[in-house]
Amino acid sequence: MPPHTTARQYREMFVTDLIPISVSTLLPTEVVGLDLFRQETESEHCKLYRAADYPLTLDDLSRLKHRGVTRLFINKASRSVYQSYLRKVATTSGPDAFPLTARVGALNEVVRDVLESAFKRDDVTETVNAAEKLGSLATELITQDEFTVSDLFQVLHHDYATFTHSANVAFYSGLLANELGYSKEDVEKITTGGLLHDLGKLEIGEHILCKPGKLNDDEFRIIRLHPTLGFKKLAHRDDLNEGQLMMAYQHHERLDGKGYPVGCVSDDIHPWAKICAVVDVFEALTSQRPYRTPMTRSKAIALLQRDSGTHFDSEVLACWKSIIQRNLAS
Repeated sequence: MPPHTTARQYREMFVTDLIPISVSTLLPTEVVGLDLFRQETESEHCKLYRAADYPLTLDDLSRLKHRGVTRLFINKASRSVYQSYLRKVATTSGPDAFPLTARVGALNEVVRDVLESAFKRDDVTETVNAAEKLGSLATELITQDEFTVSDLFQVLHHDYATFTHSANVAFYSGLLANELGYSKEDVEKITTGGLLHDLGKLEIGEHILCKPGKLNDDEFRIIRLHPTLGFKKLAHRDDLNEGQLMMAYQHHERLDGKGYPVGCVSDDIHPWAKICAVVDVFEALTSQRPYRTPMTRSKAIALLQRDSGTHFDSEVLACWKSIIQRNLAS
């Protein structure tokens, strides 16, 4: 219990005093060791849902799912305990492995936590090393036969933080690359590239990245610098290949030459950058942004489809459309 907090106050807290966690990462077979809070309907208040020593059951989780509850909350002081639990769920393999959906959810939380920390330190070496380890773990899950897109869509966050966007683009890139028939080794490198694709945004102020209204010409010119800034951060490294560098540099290029930073056309754009271009826009359209609410997946696909063959590679987009439509059908 936080200092100077009474038992009654502790049972009723504000959302801003807590950290949201995904229900999909909670397992009834594991003692998480955390007090869990639930947000009241249309309120900023949270009430104690389960104390740390009171285990969750399968029925509890089923009821939460039935009621549409996808997240609970924990104390900020409990963050390290939760992260340790997540790493155990995400990395345990073999006969002791946890259910795949829980592992995907746990890994997504770990990816966001690690990326946020690395991005804040603005240490390129630390960020690349973390991205490579996380890319490898994500690929292990994405390439499993029993993996389904719904496993992923159930656990992703959709806020507009750069690290959240990068995490989602990484999972999407790996998923799309695997569907396109890339080798597991390439899927891993593409997933890692997705984690790093927006590294250049760390050089751009939050007042521009999170501006609630339309960007003016000067602000948009600054935003358009981020592929070049990211490429410059990564270009000297010998632990990244050309495709990964081009994911950072060319993910805003378009087949008809109307993209940036160079205005490359068609065959001048690396195939991995074409993958990143599709999922980058899809992720942006379907996530919360300061200036608009999320678009549905079907509407986002329809919007992308209008630019098939001009902005986006038609084969890559058709493959991504197939993935999304399968998910919508199920």
